[in-house]
Amino acid sequence: MARYILKRVLYMIPLALCVSLIVFLIMSFTPGDPATNNLPITAAPSAKQAYNESVGYTDELPVRFINYIKGLMKLNVPSYSSRNNVFEEIAQRVPLTIRLGMLGFLVSSVIGVTLGIISAIKQYSFFDTALTVVVVLFSCIPTFFSGVILLLLFSVHWGLLPSFFDVDQGLRGVILPTLTTVLGSVPHLSRLTRSAMLGVLQQDYIRTARAKGVPERKVIWKHALKNASFPIIMVLLSGFAGVLGGSVVSETIFSVPGIGTYMTGAISQKNTPGVMTCALLLSLVYMTAMLLVDVTFAIIDPRIRVRYQK
Repeated sequence: MARYILKRVLYMIPLALCVSLIVFLIMSFTPGDPATNNLPITAAPSAKQAYNESVGYTDELPVRFINYIKGLMKLNVPSYSSRNNVFEEIAQRVPLTIRLGMLGFLVSSVIGVTLGIISAIKQYSFFDTALTVVVVLFSCIPTFFSGVILLLLFSVHWGLLPSFFDVDQGLRGVILPTLTTVLGSVPHLSRLTRSAMLGVLQQDYIRTARAKGVPERKVIWKHALKNASFPIIMVLLSGFAGVLGGSVVSETIFSVPGIGTYMTGAISQKNTPGVMTCALLLSLVYMTAMLLVDVTFAIIDPRIRVRYQK
C-alpha cells in the first residue's frame, strides 16, 4: 500500500507541471500585459516597457516558465503586481478559504447525504418526487447566478444579511457565501446518494435481512449505507476539492478575501505567477483528494487493498 501511495504522489509532480504549463500558456496568449493592467492609463510607454522588463515579462516564453519553476522550487515566486512573494500573499488568504470551504462542505455533506438516504427509503413517495424536482431545478442553476440572487434577496431587498464578507459580522457574514456553496453541492450529492442506496436496497442480502426480522433502522444504517458508501465517499472527498475550486465564484460575489478573490484579481492584473500558483494549489488539492479516495476504498474493501499490494 505504501508503494502505491508513493507512486501516486510521484505521478502528481508531472501532472502539476502540466497544469502550470497550460495556465502559463493561456495567460501568455491572452491580450494585455502587467504594465497596462497595473500602471495608470496616463503612464508613458517607456514606463510601461520598464515595468514589464523589471518583472521579467519581456523575456522569452521558455525563459519565463523556467524562471517560475525555479522560484517554485525555492517557494519564492515574485508577483507581477506587488513584487512580493506570491506564496506569502496566498498564505494570508488560505485559512479563510479553508474555513469557509470546510463549513460549506460539512453542511452540504450532512444535508445532501441525509436527503439522499430519505429519498431512497421513500422511493416514489411525495417527498421523493418533490425532492427530485427541486434537485433538478437547482442543478440547472449556475453557482454565480444563485449567489447573485441570494445577494439581491437577503441583502439588497430584505436587508437581513451583509452583502459582503466582514470579520466583524461574525456568523452573519458567512451565511450567504456558505449558502451559495451548499446550493451548488447538495443537489449532486443527494442524487448520487439516492442512486447508490437504491442499488443496494434491491440486493438479495437486504431482503434476507428484512425476512429474518432485522430492524429496518439496522438494515438501512448498518447493511445498506455501508455498502453504498463507496460512491458517496468518492463524491464527498472530490466535492471538498470542488468546494475550494468553487470558492472563486462565491468569494468574488461576496468580496471574501480568500484564494478565489486573489485569483480573479491576479487574472485582471495579468499577474501570471499568481494565477499559476493558485491553479497549482487547487490542482494539488484535487489530486490529493483523489488519492484519499483510493486509500479510503482500500481500507474499507480488503479486495482493493490486496490489489494495491501486488
